[in-house]
Order: sequence, then C-alpha cells, then structure tokens
Amino acid sequence: MPKASQLSNEEVSKILRLKLLGKTVKEIWKLLNRSKSMIYCVLTRKTLYEPKPRSGRQRVTDIRRDRRIQRMASSQKMSVREITRASLFQITKNTVRRRIIESGYNVSRKND
Repeated sequence: MPKASQLSNEEVSKILRLKLLGKTVKEIWKLLNRSKSMIYCVLTRKTLYEPKPRSGRQRVTDIRRDRRIQRMASSQKMSVREITRASLFQITKNTVRRRIIESGYNVSRKND
C-alpha cells in the first residue's frame, strides 16, 4: 500500500484554524479530504508538526542536471560513456541511462 502524502504547513494551519472555529473532526476531514487519523494526529500533537524525512537514498542529480544529461543525449548525440565522462560530478553509466530513459529518448548499449 502506498504511503499517504504528507501534510503541508498550510494544511496543518487550516486544520488548527478550523478547530479553533469550533468545527468537528468530521467536518474538517470532509472539507480538506484528509483522513480522520491524520487530523487527530495534528490536533493531539504536543510539538509543532514537521513532516518526517522519506526513506531511501537521495538522488545524485537534480532536475537541472537531468535536463542537461537529456540534452547531451538528444542534441549532441553523445554516448552514455561520453556523457558520464563529460559530467562535472561523479555519476555512473546506469544513472545516465535512467535519466535518458525518463526523457523517452532511445538509448543503445553498443556505445558504452
């Protein structure tokens, strides 16, 4: 089962504001389309609400670098190996392949 999306700071403040206005939990979850348990967690929390960090390894590249890799593959017709060597940061061939595949560009393995 997928994880539920986390609450934004705006949603937390809306929940708290609606509760101060005298709304019930049922009315709040109908207005915000969030689960009752999530609303109860926000209302009964003793500290400020902070979203938990997601598990898993951080991405090596950001969106800007992903676009650069995709441009190198499509417009300059560079191979995966050439892109790996030309990058200014340490990146593997598999990462380059994944970023190219995300863009929908066809990559062949013969130029490795």
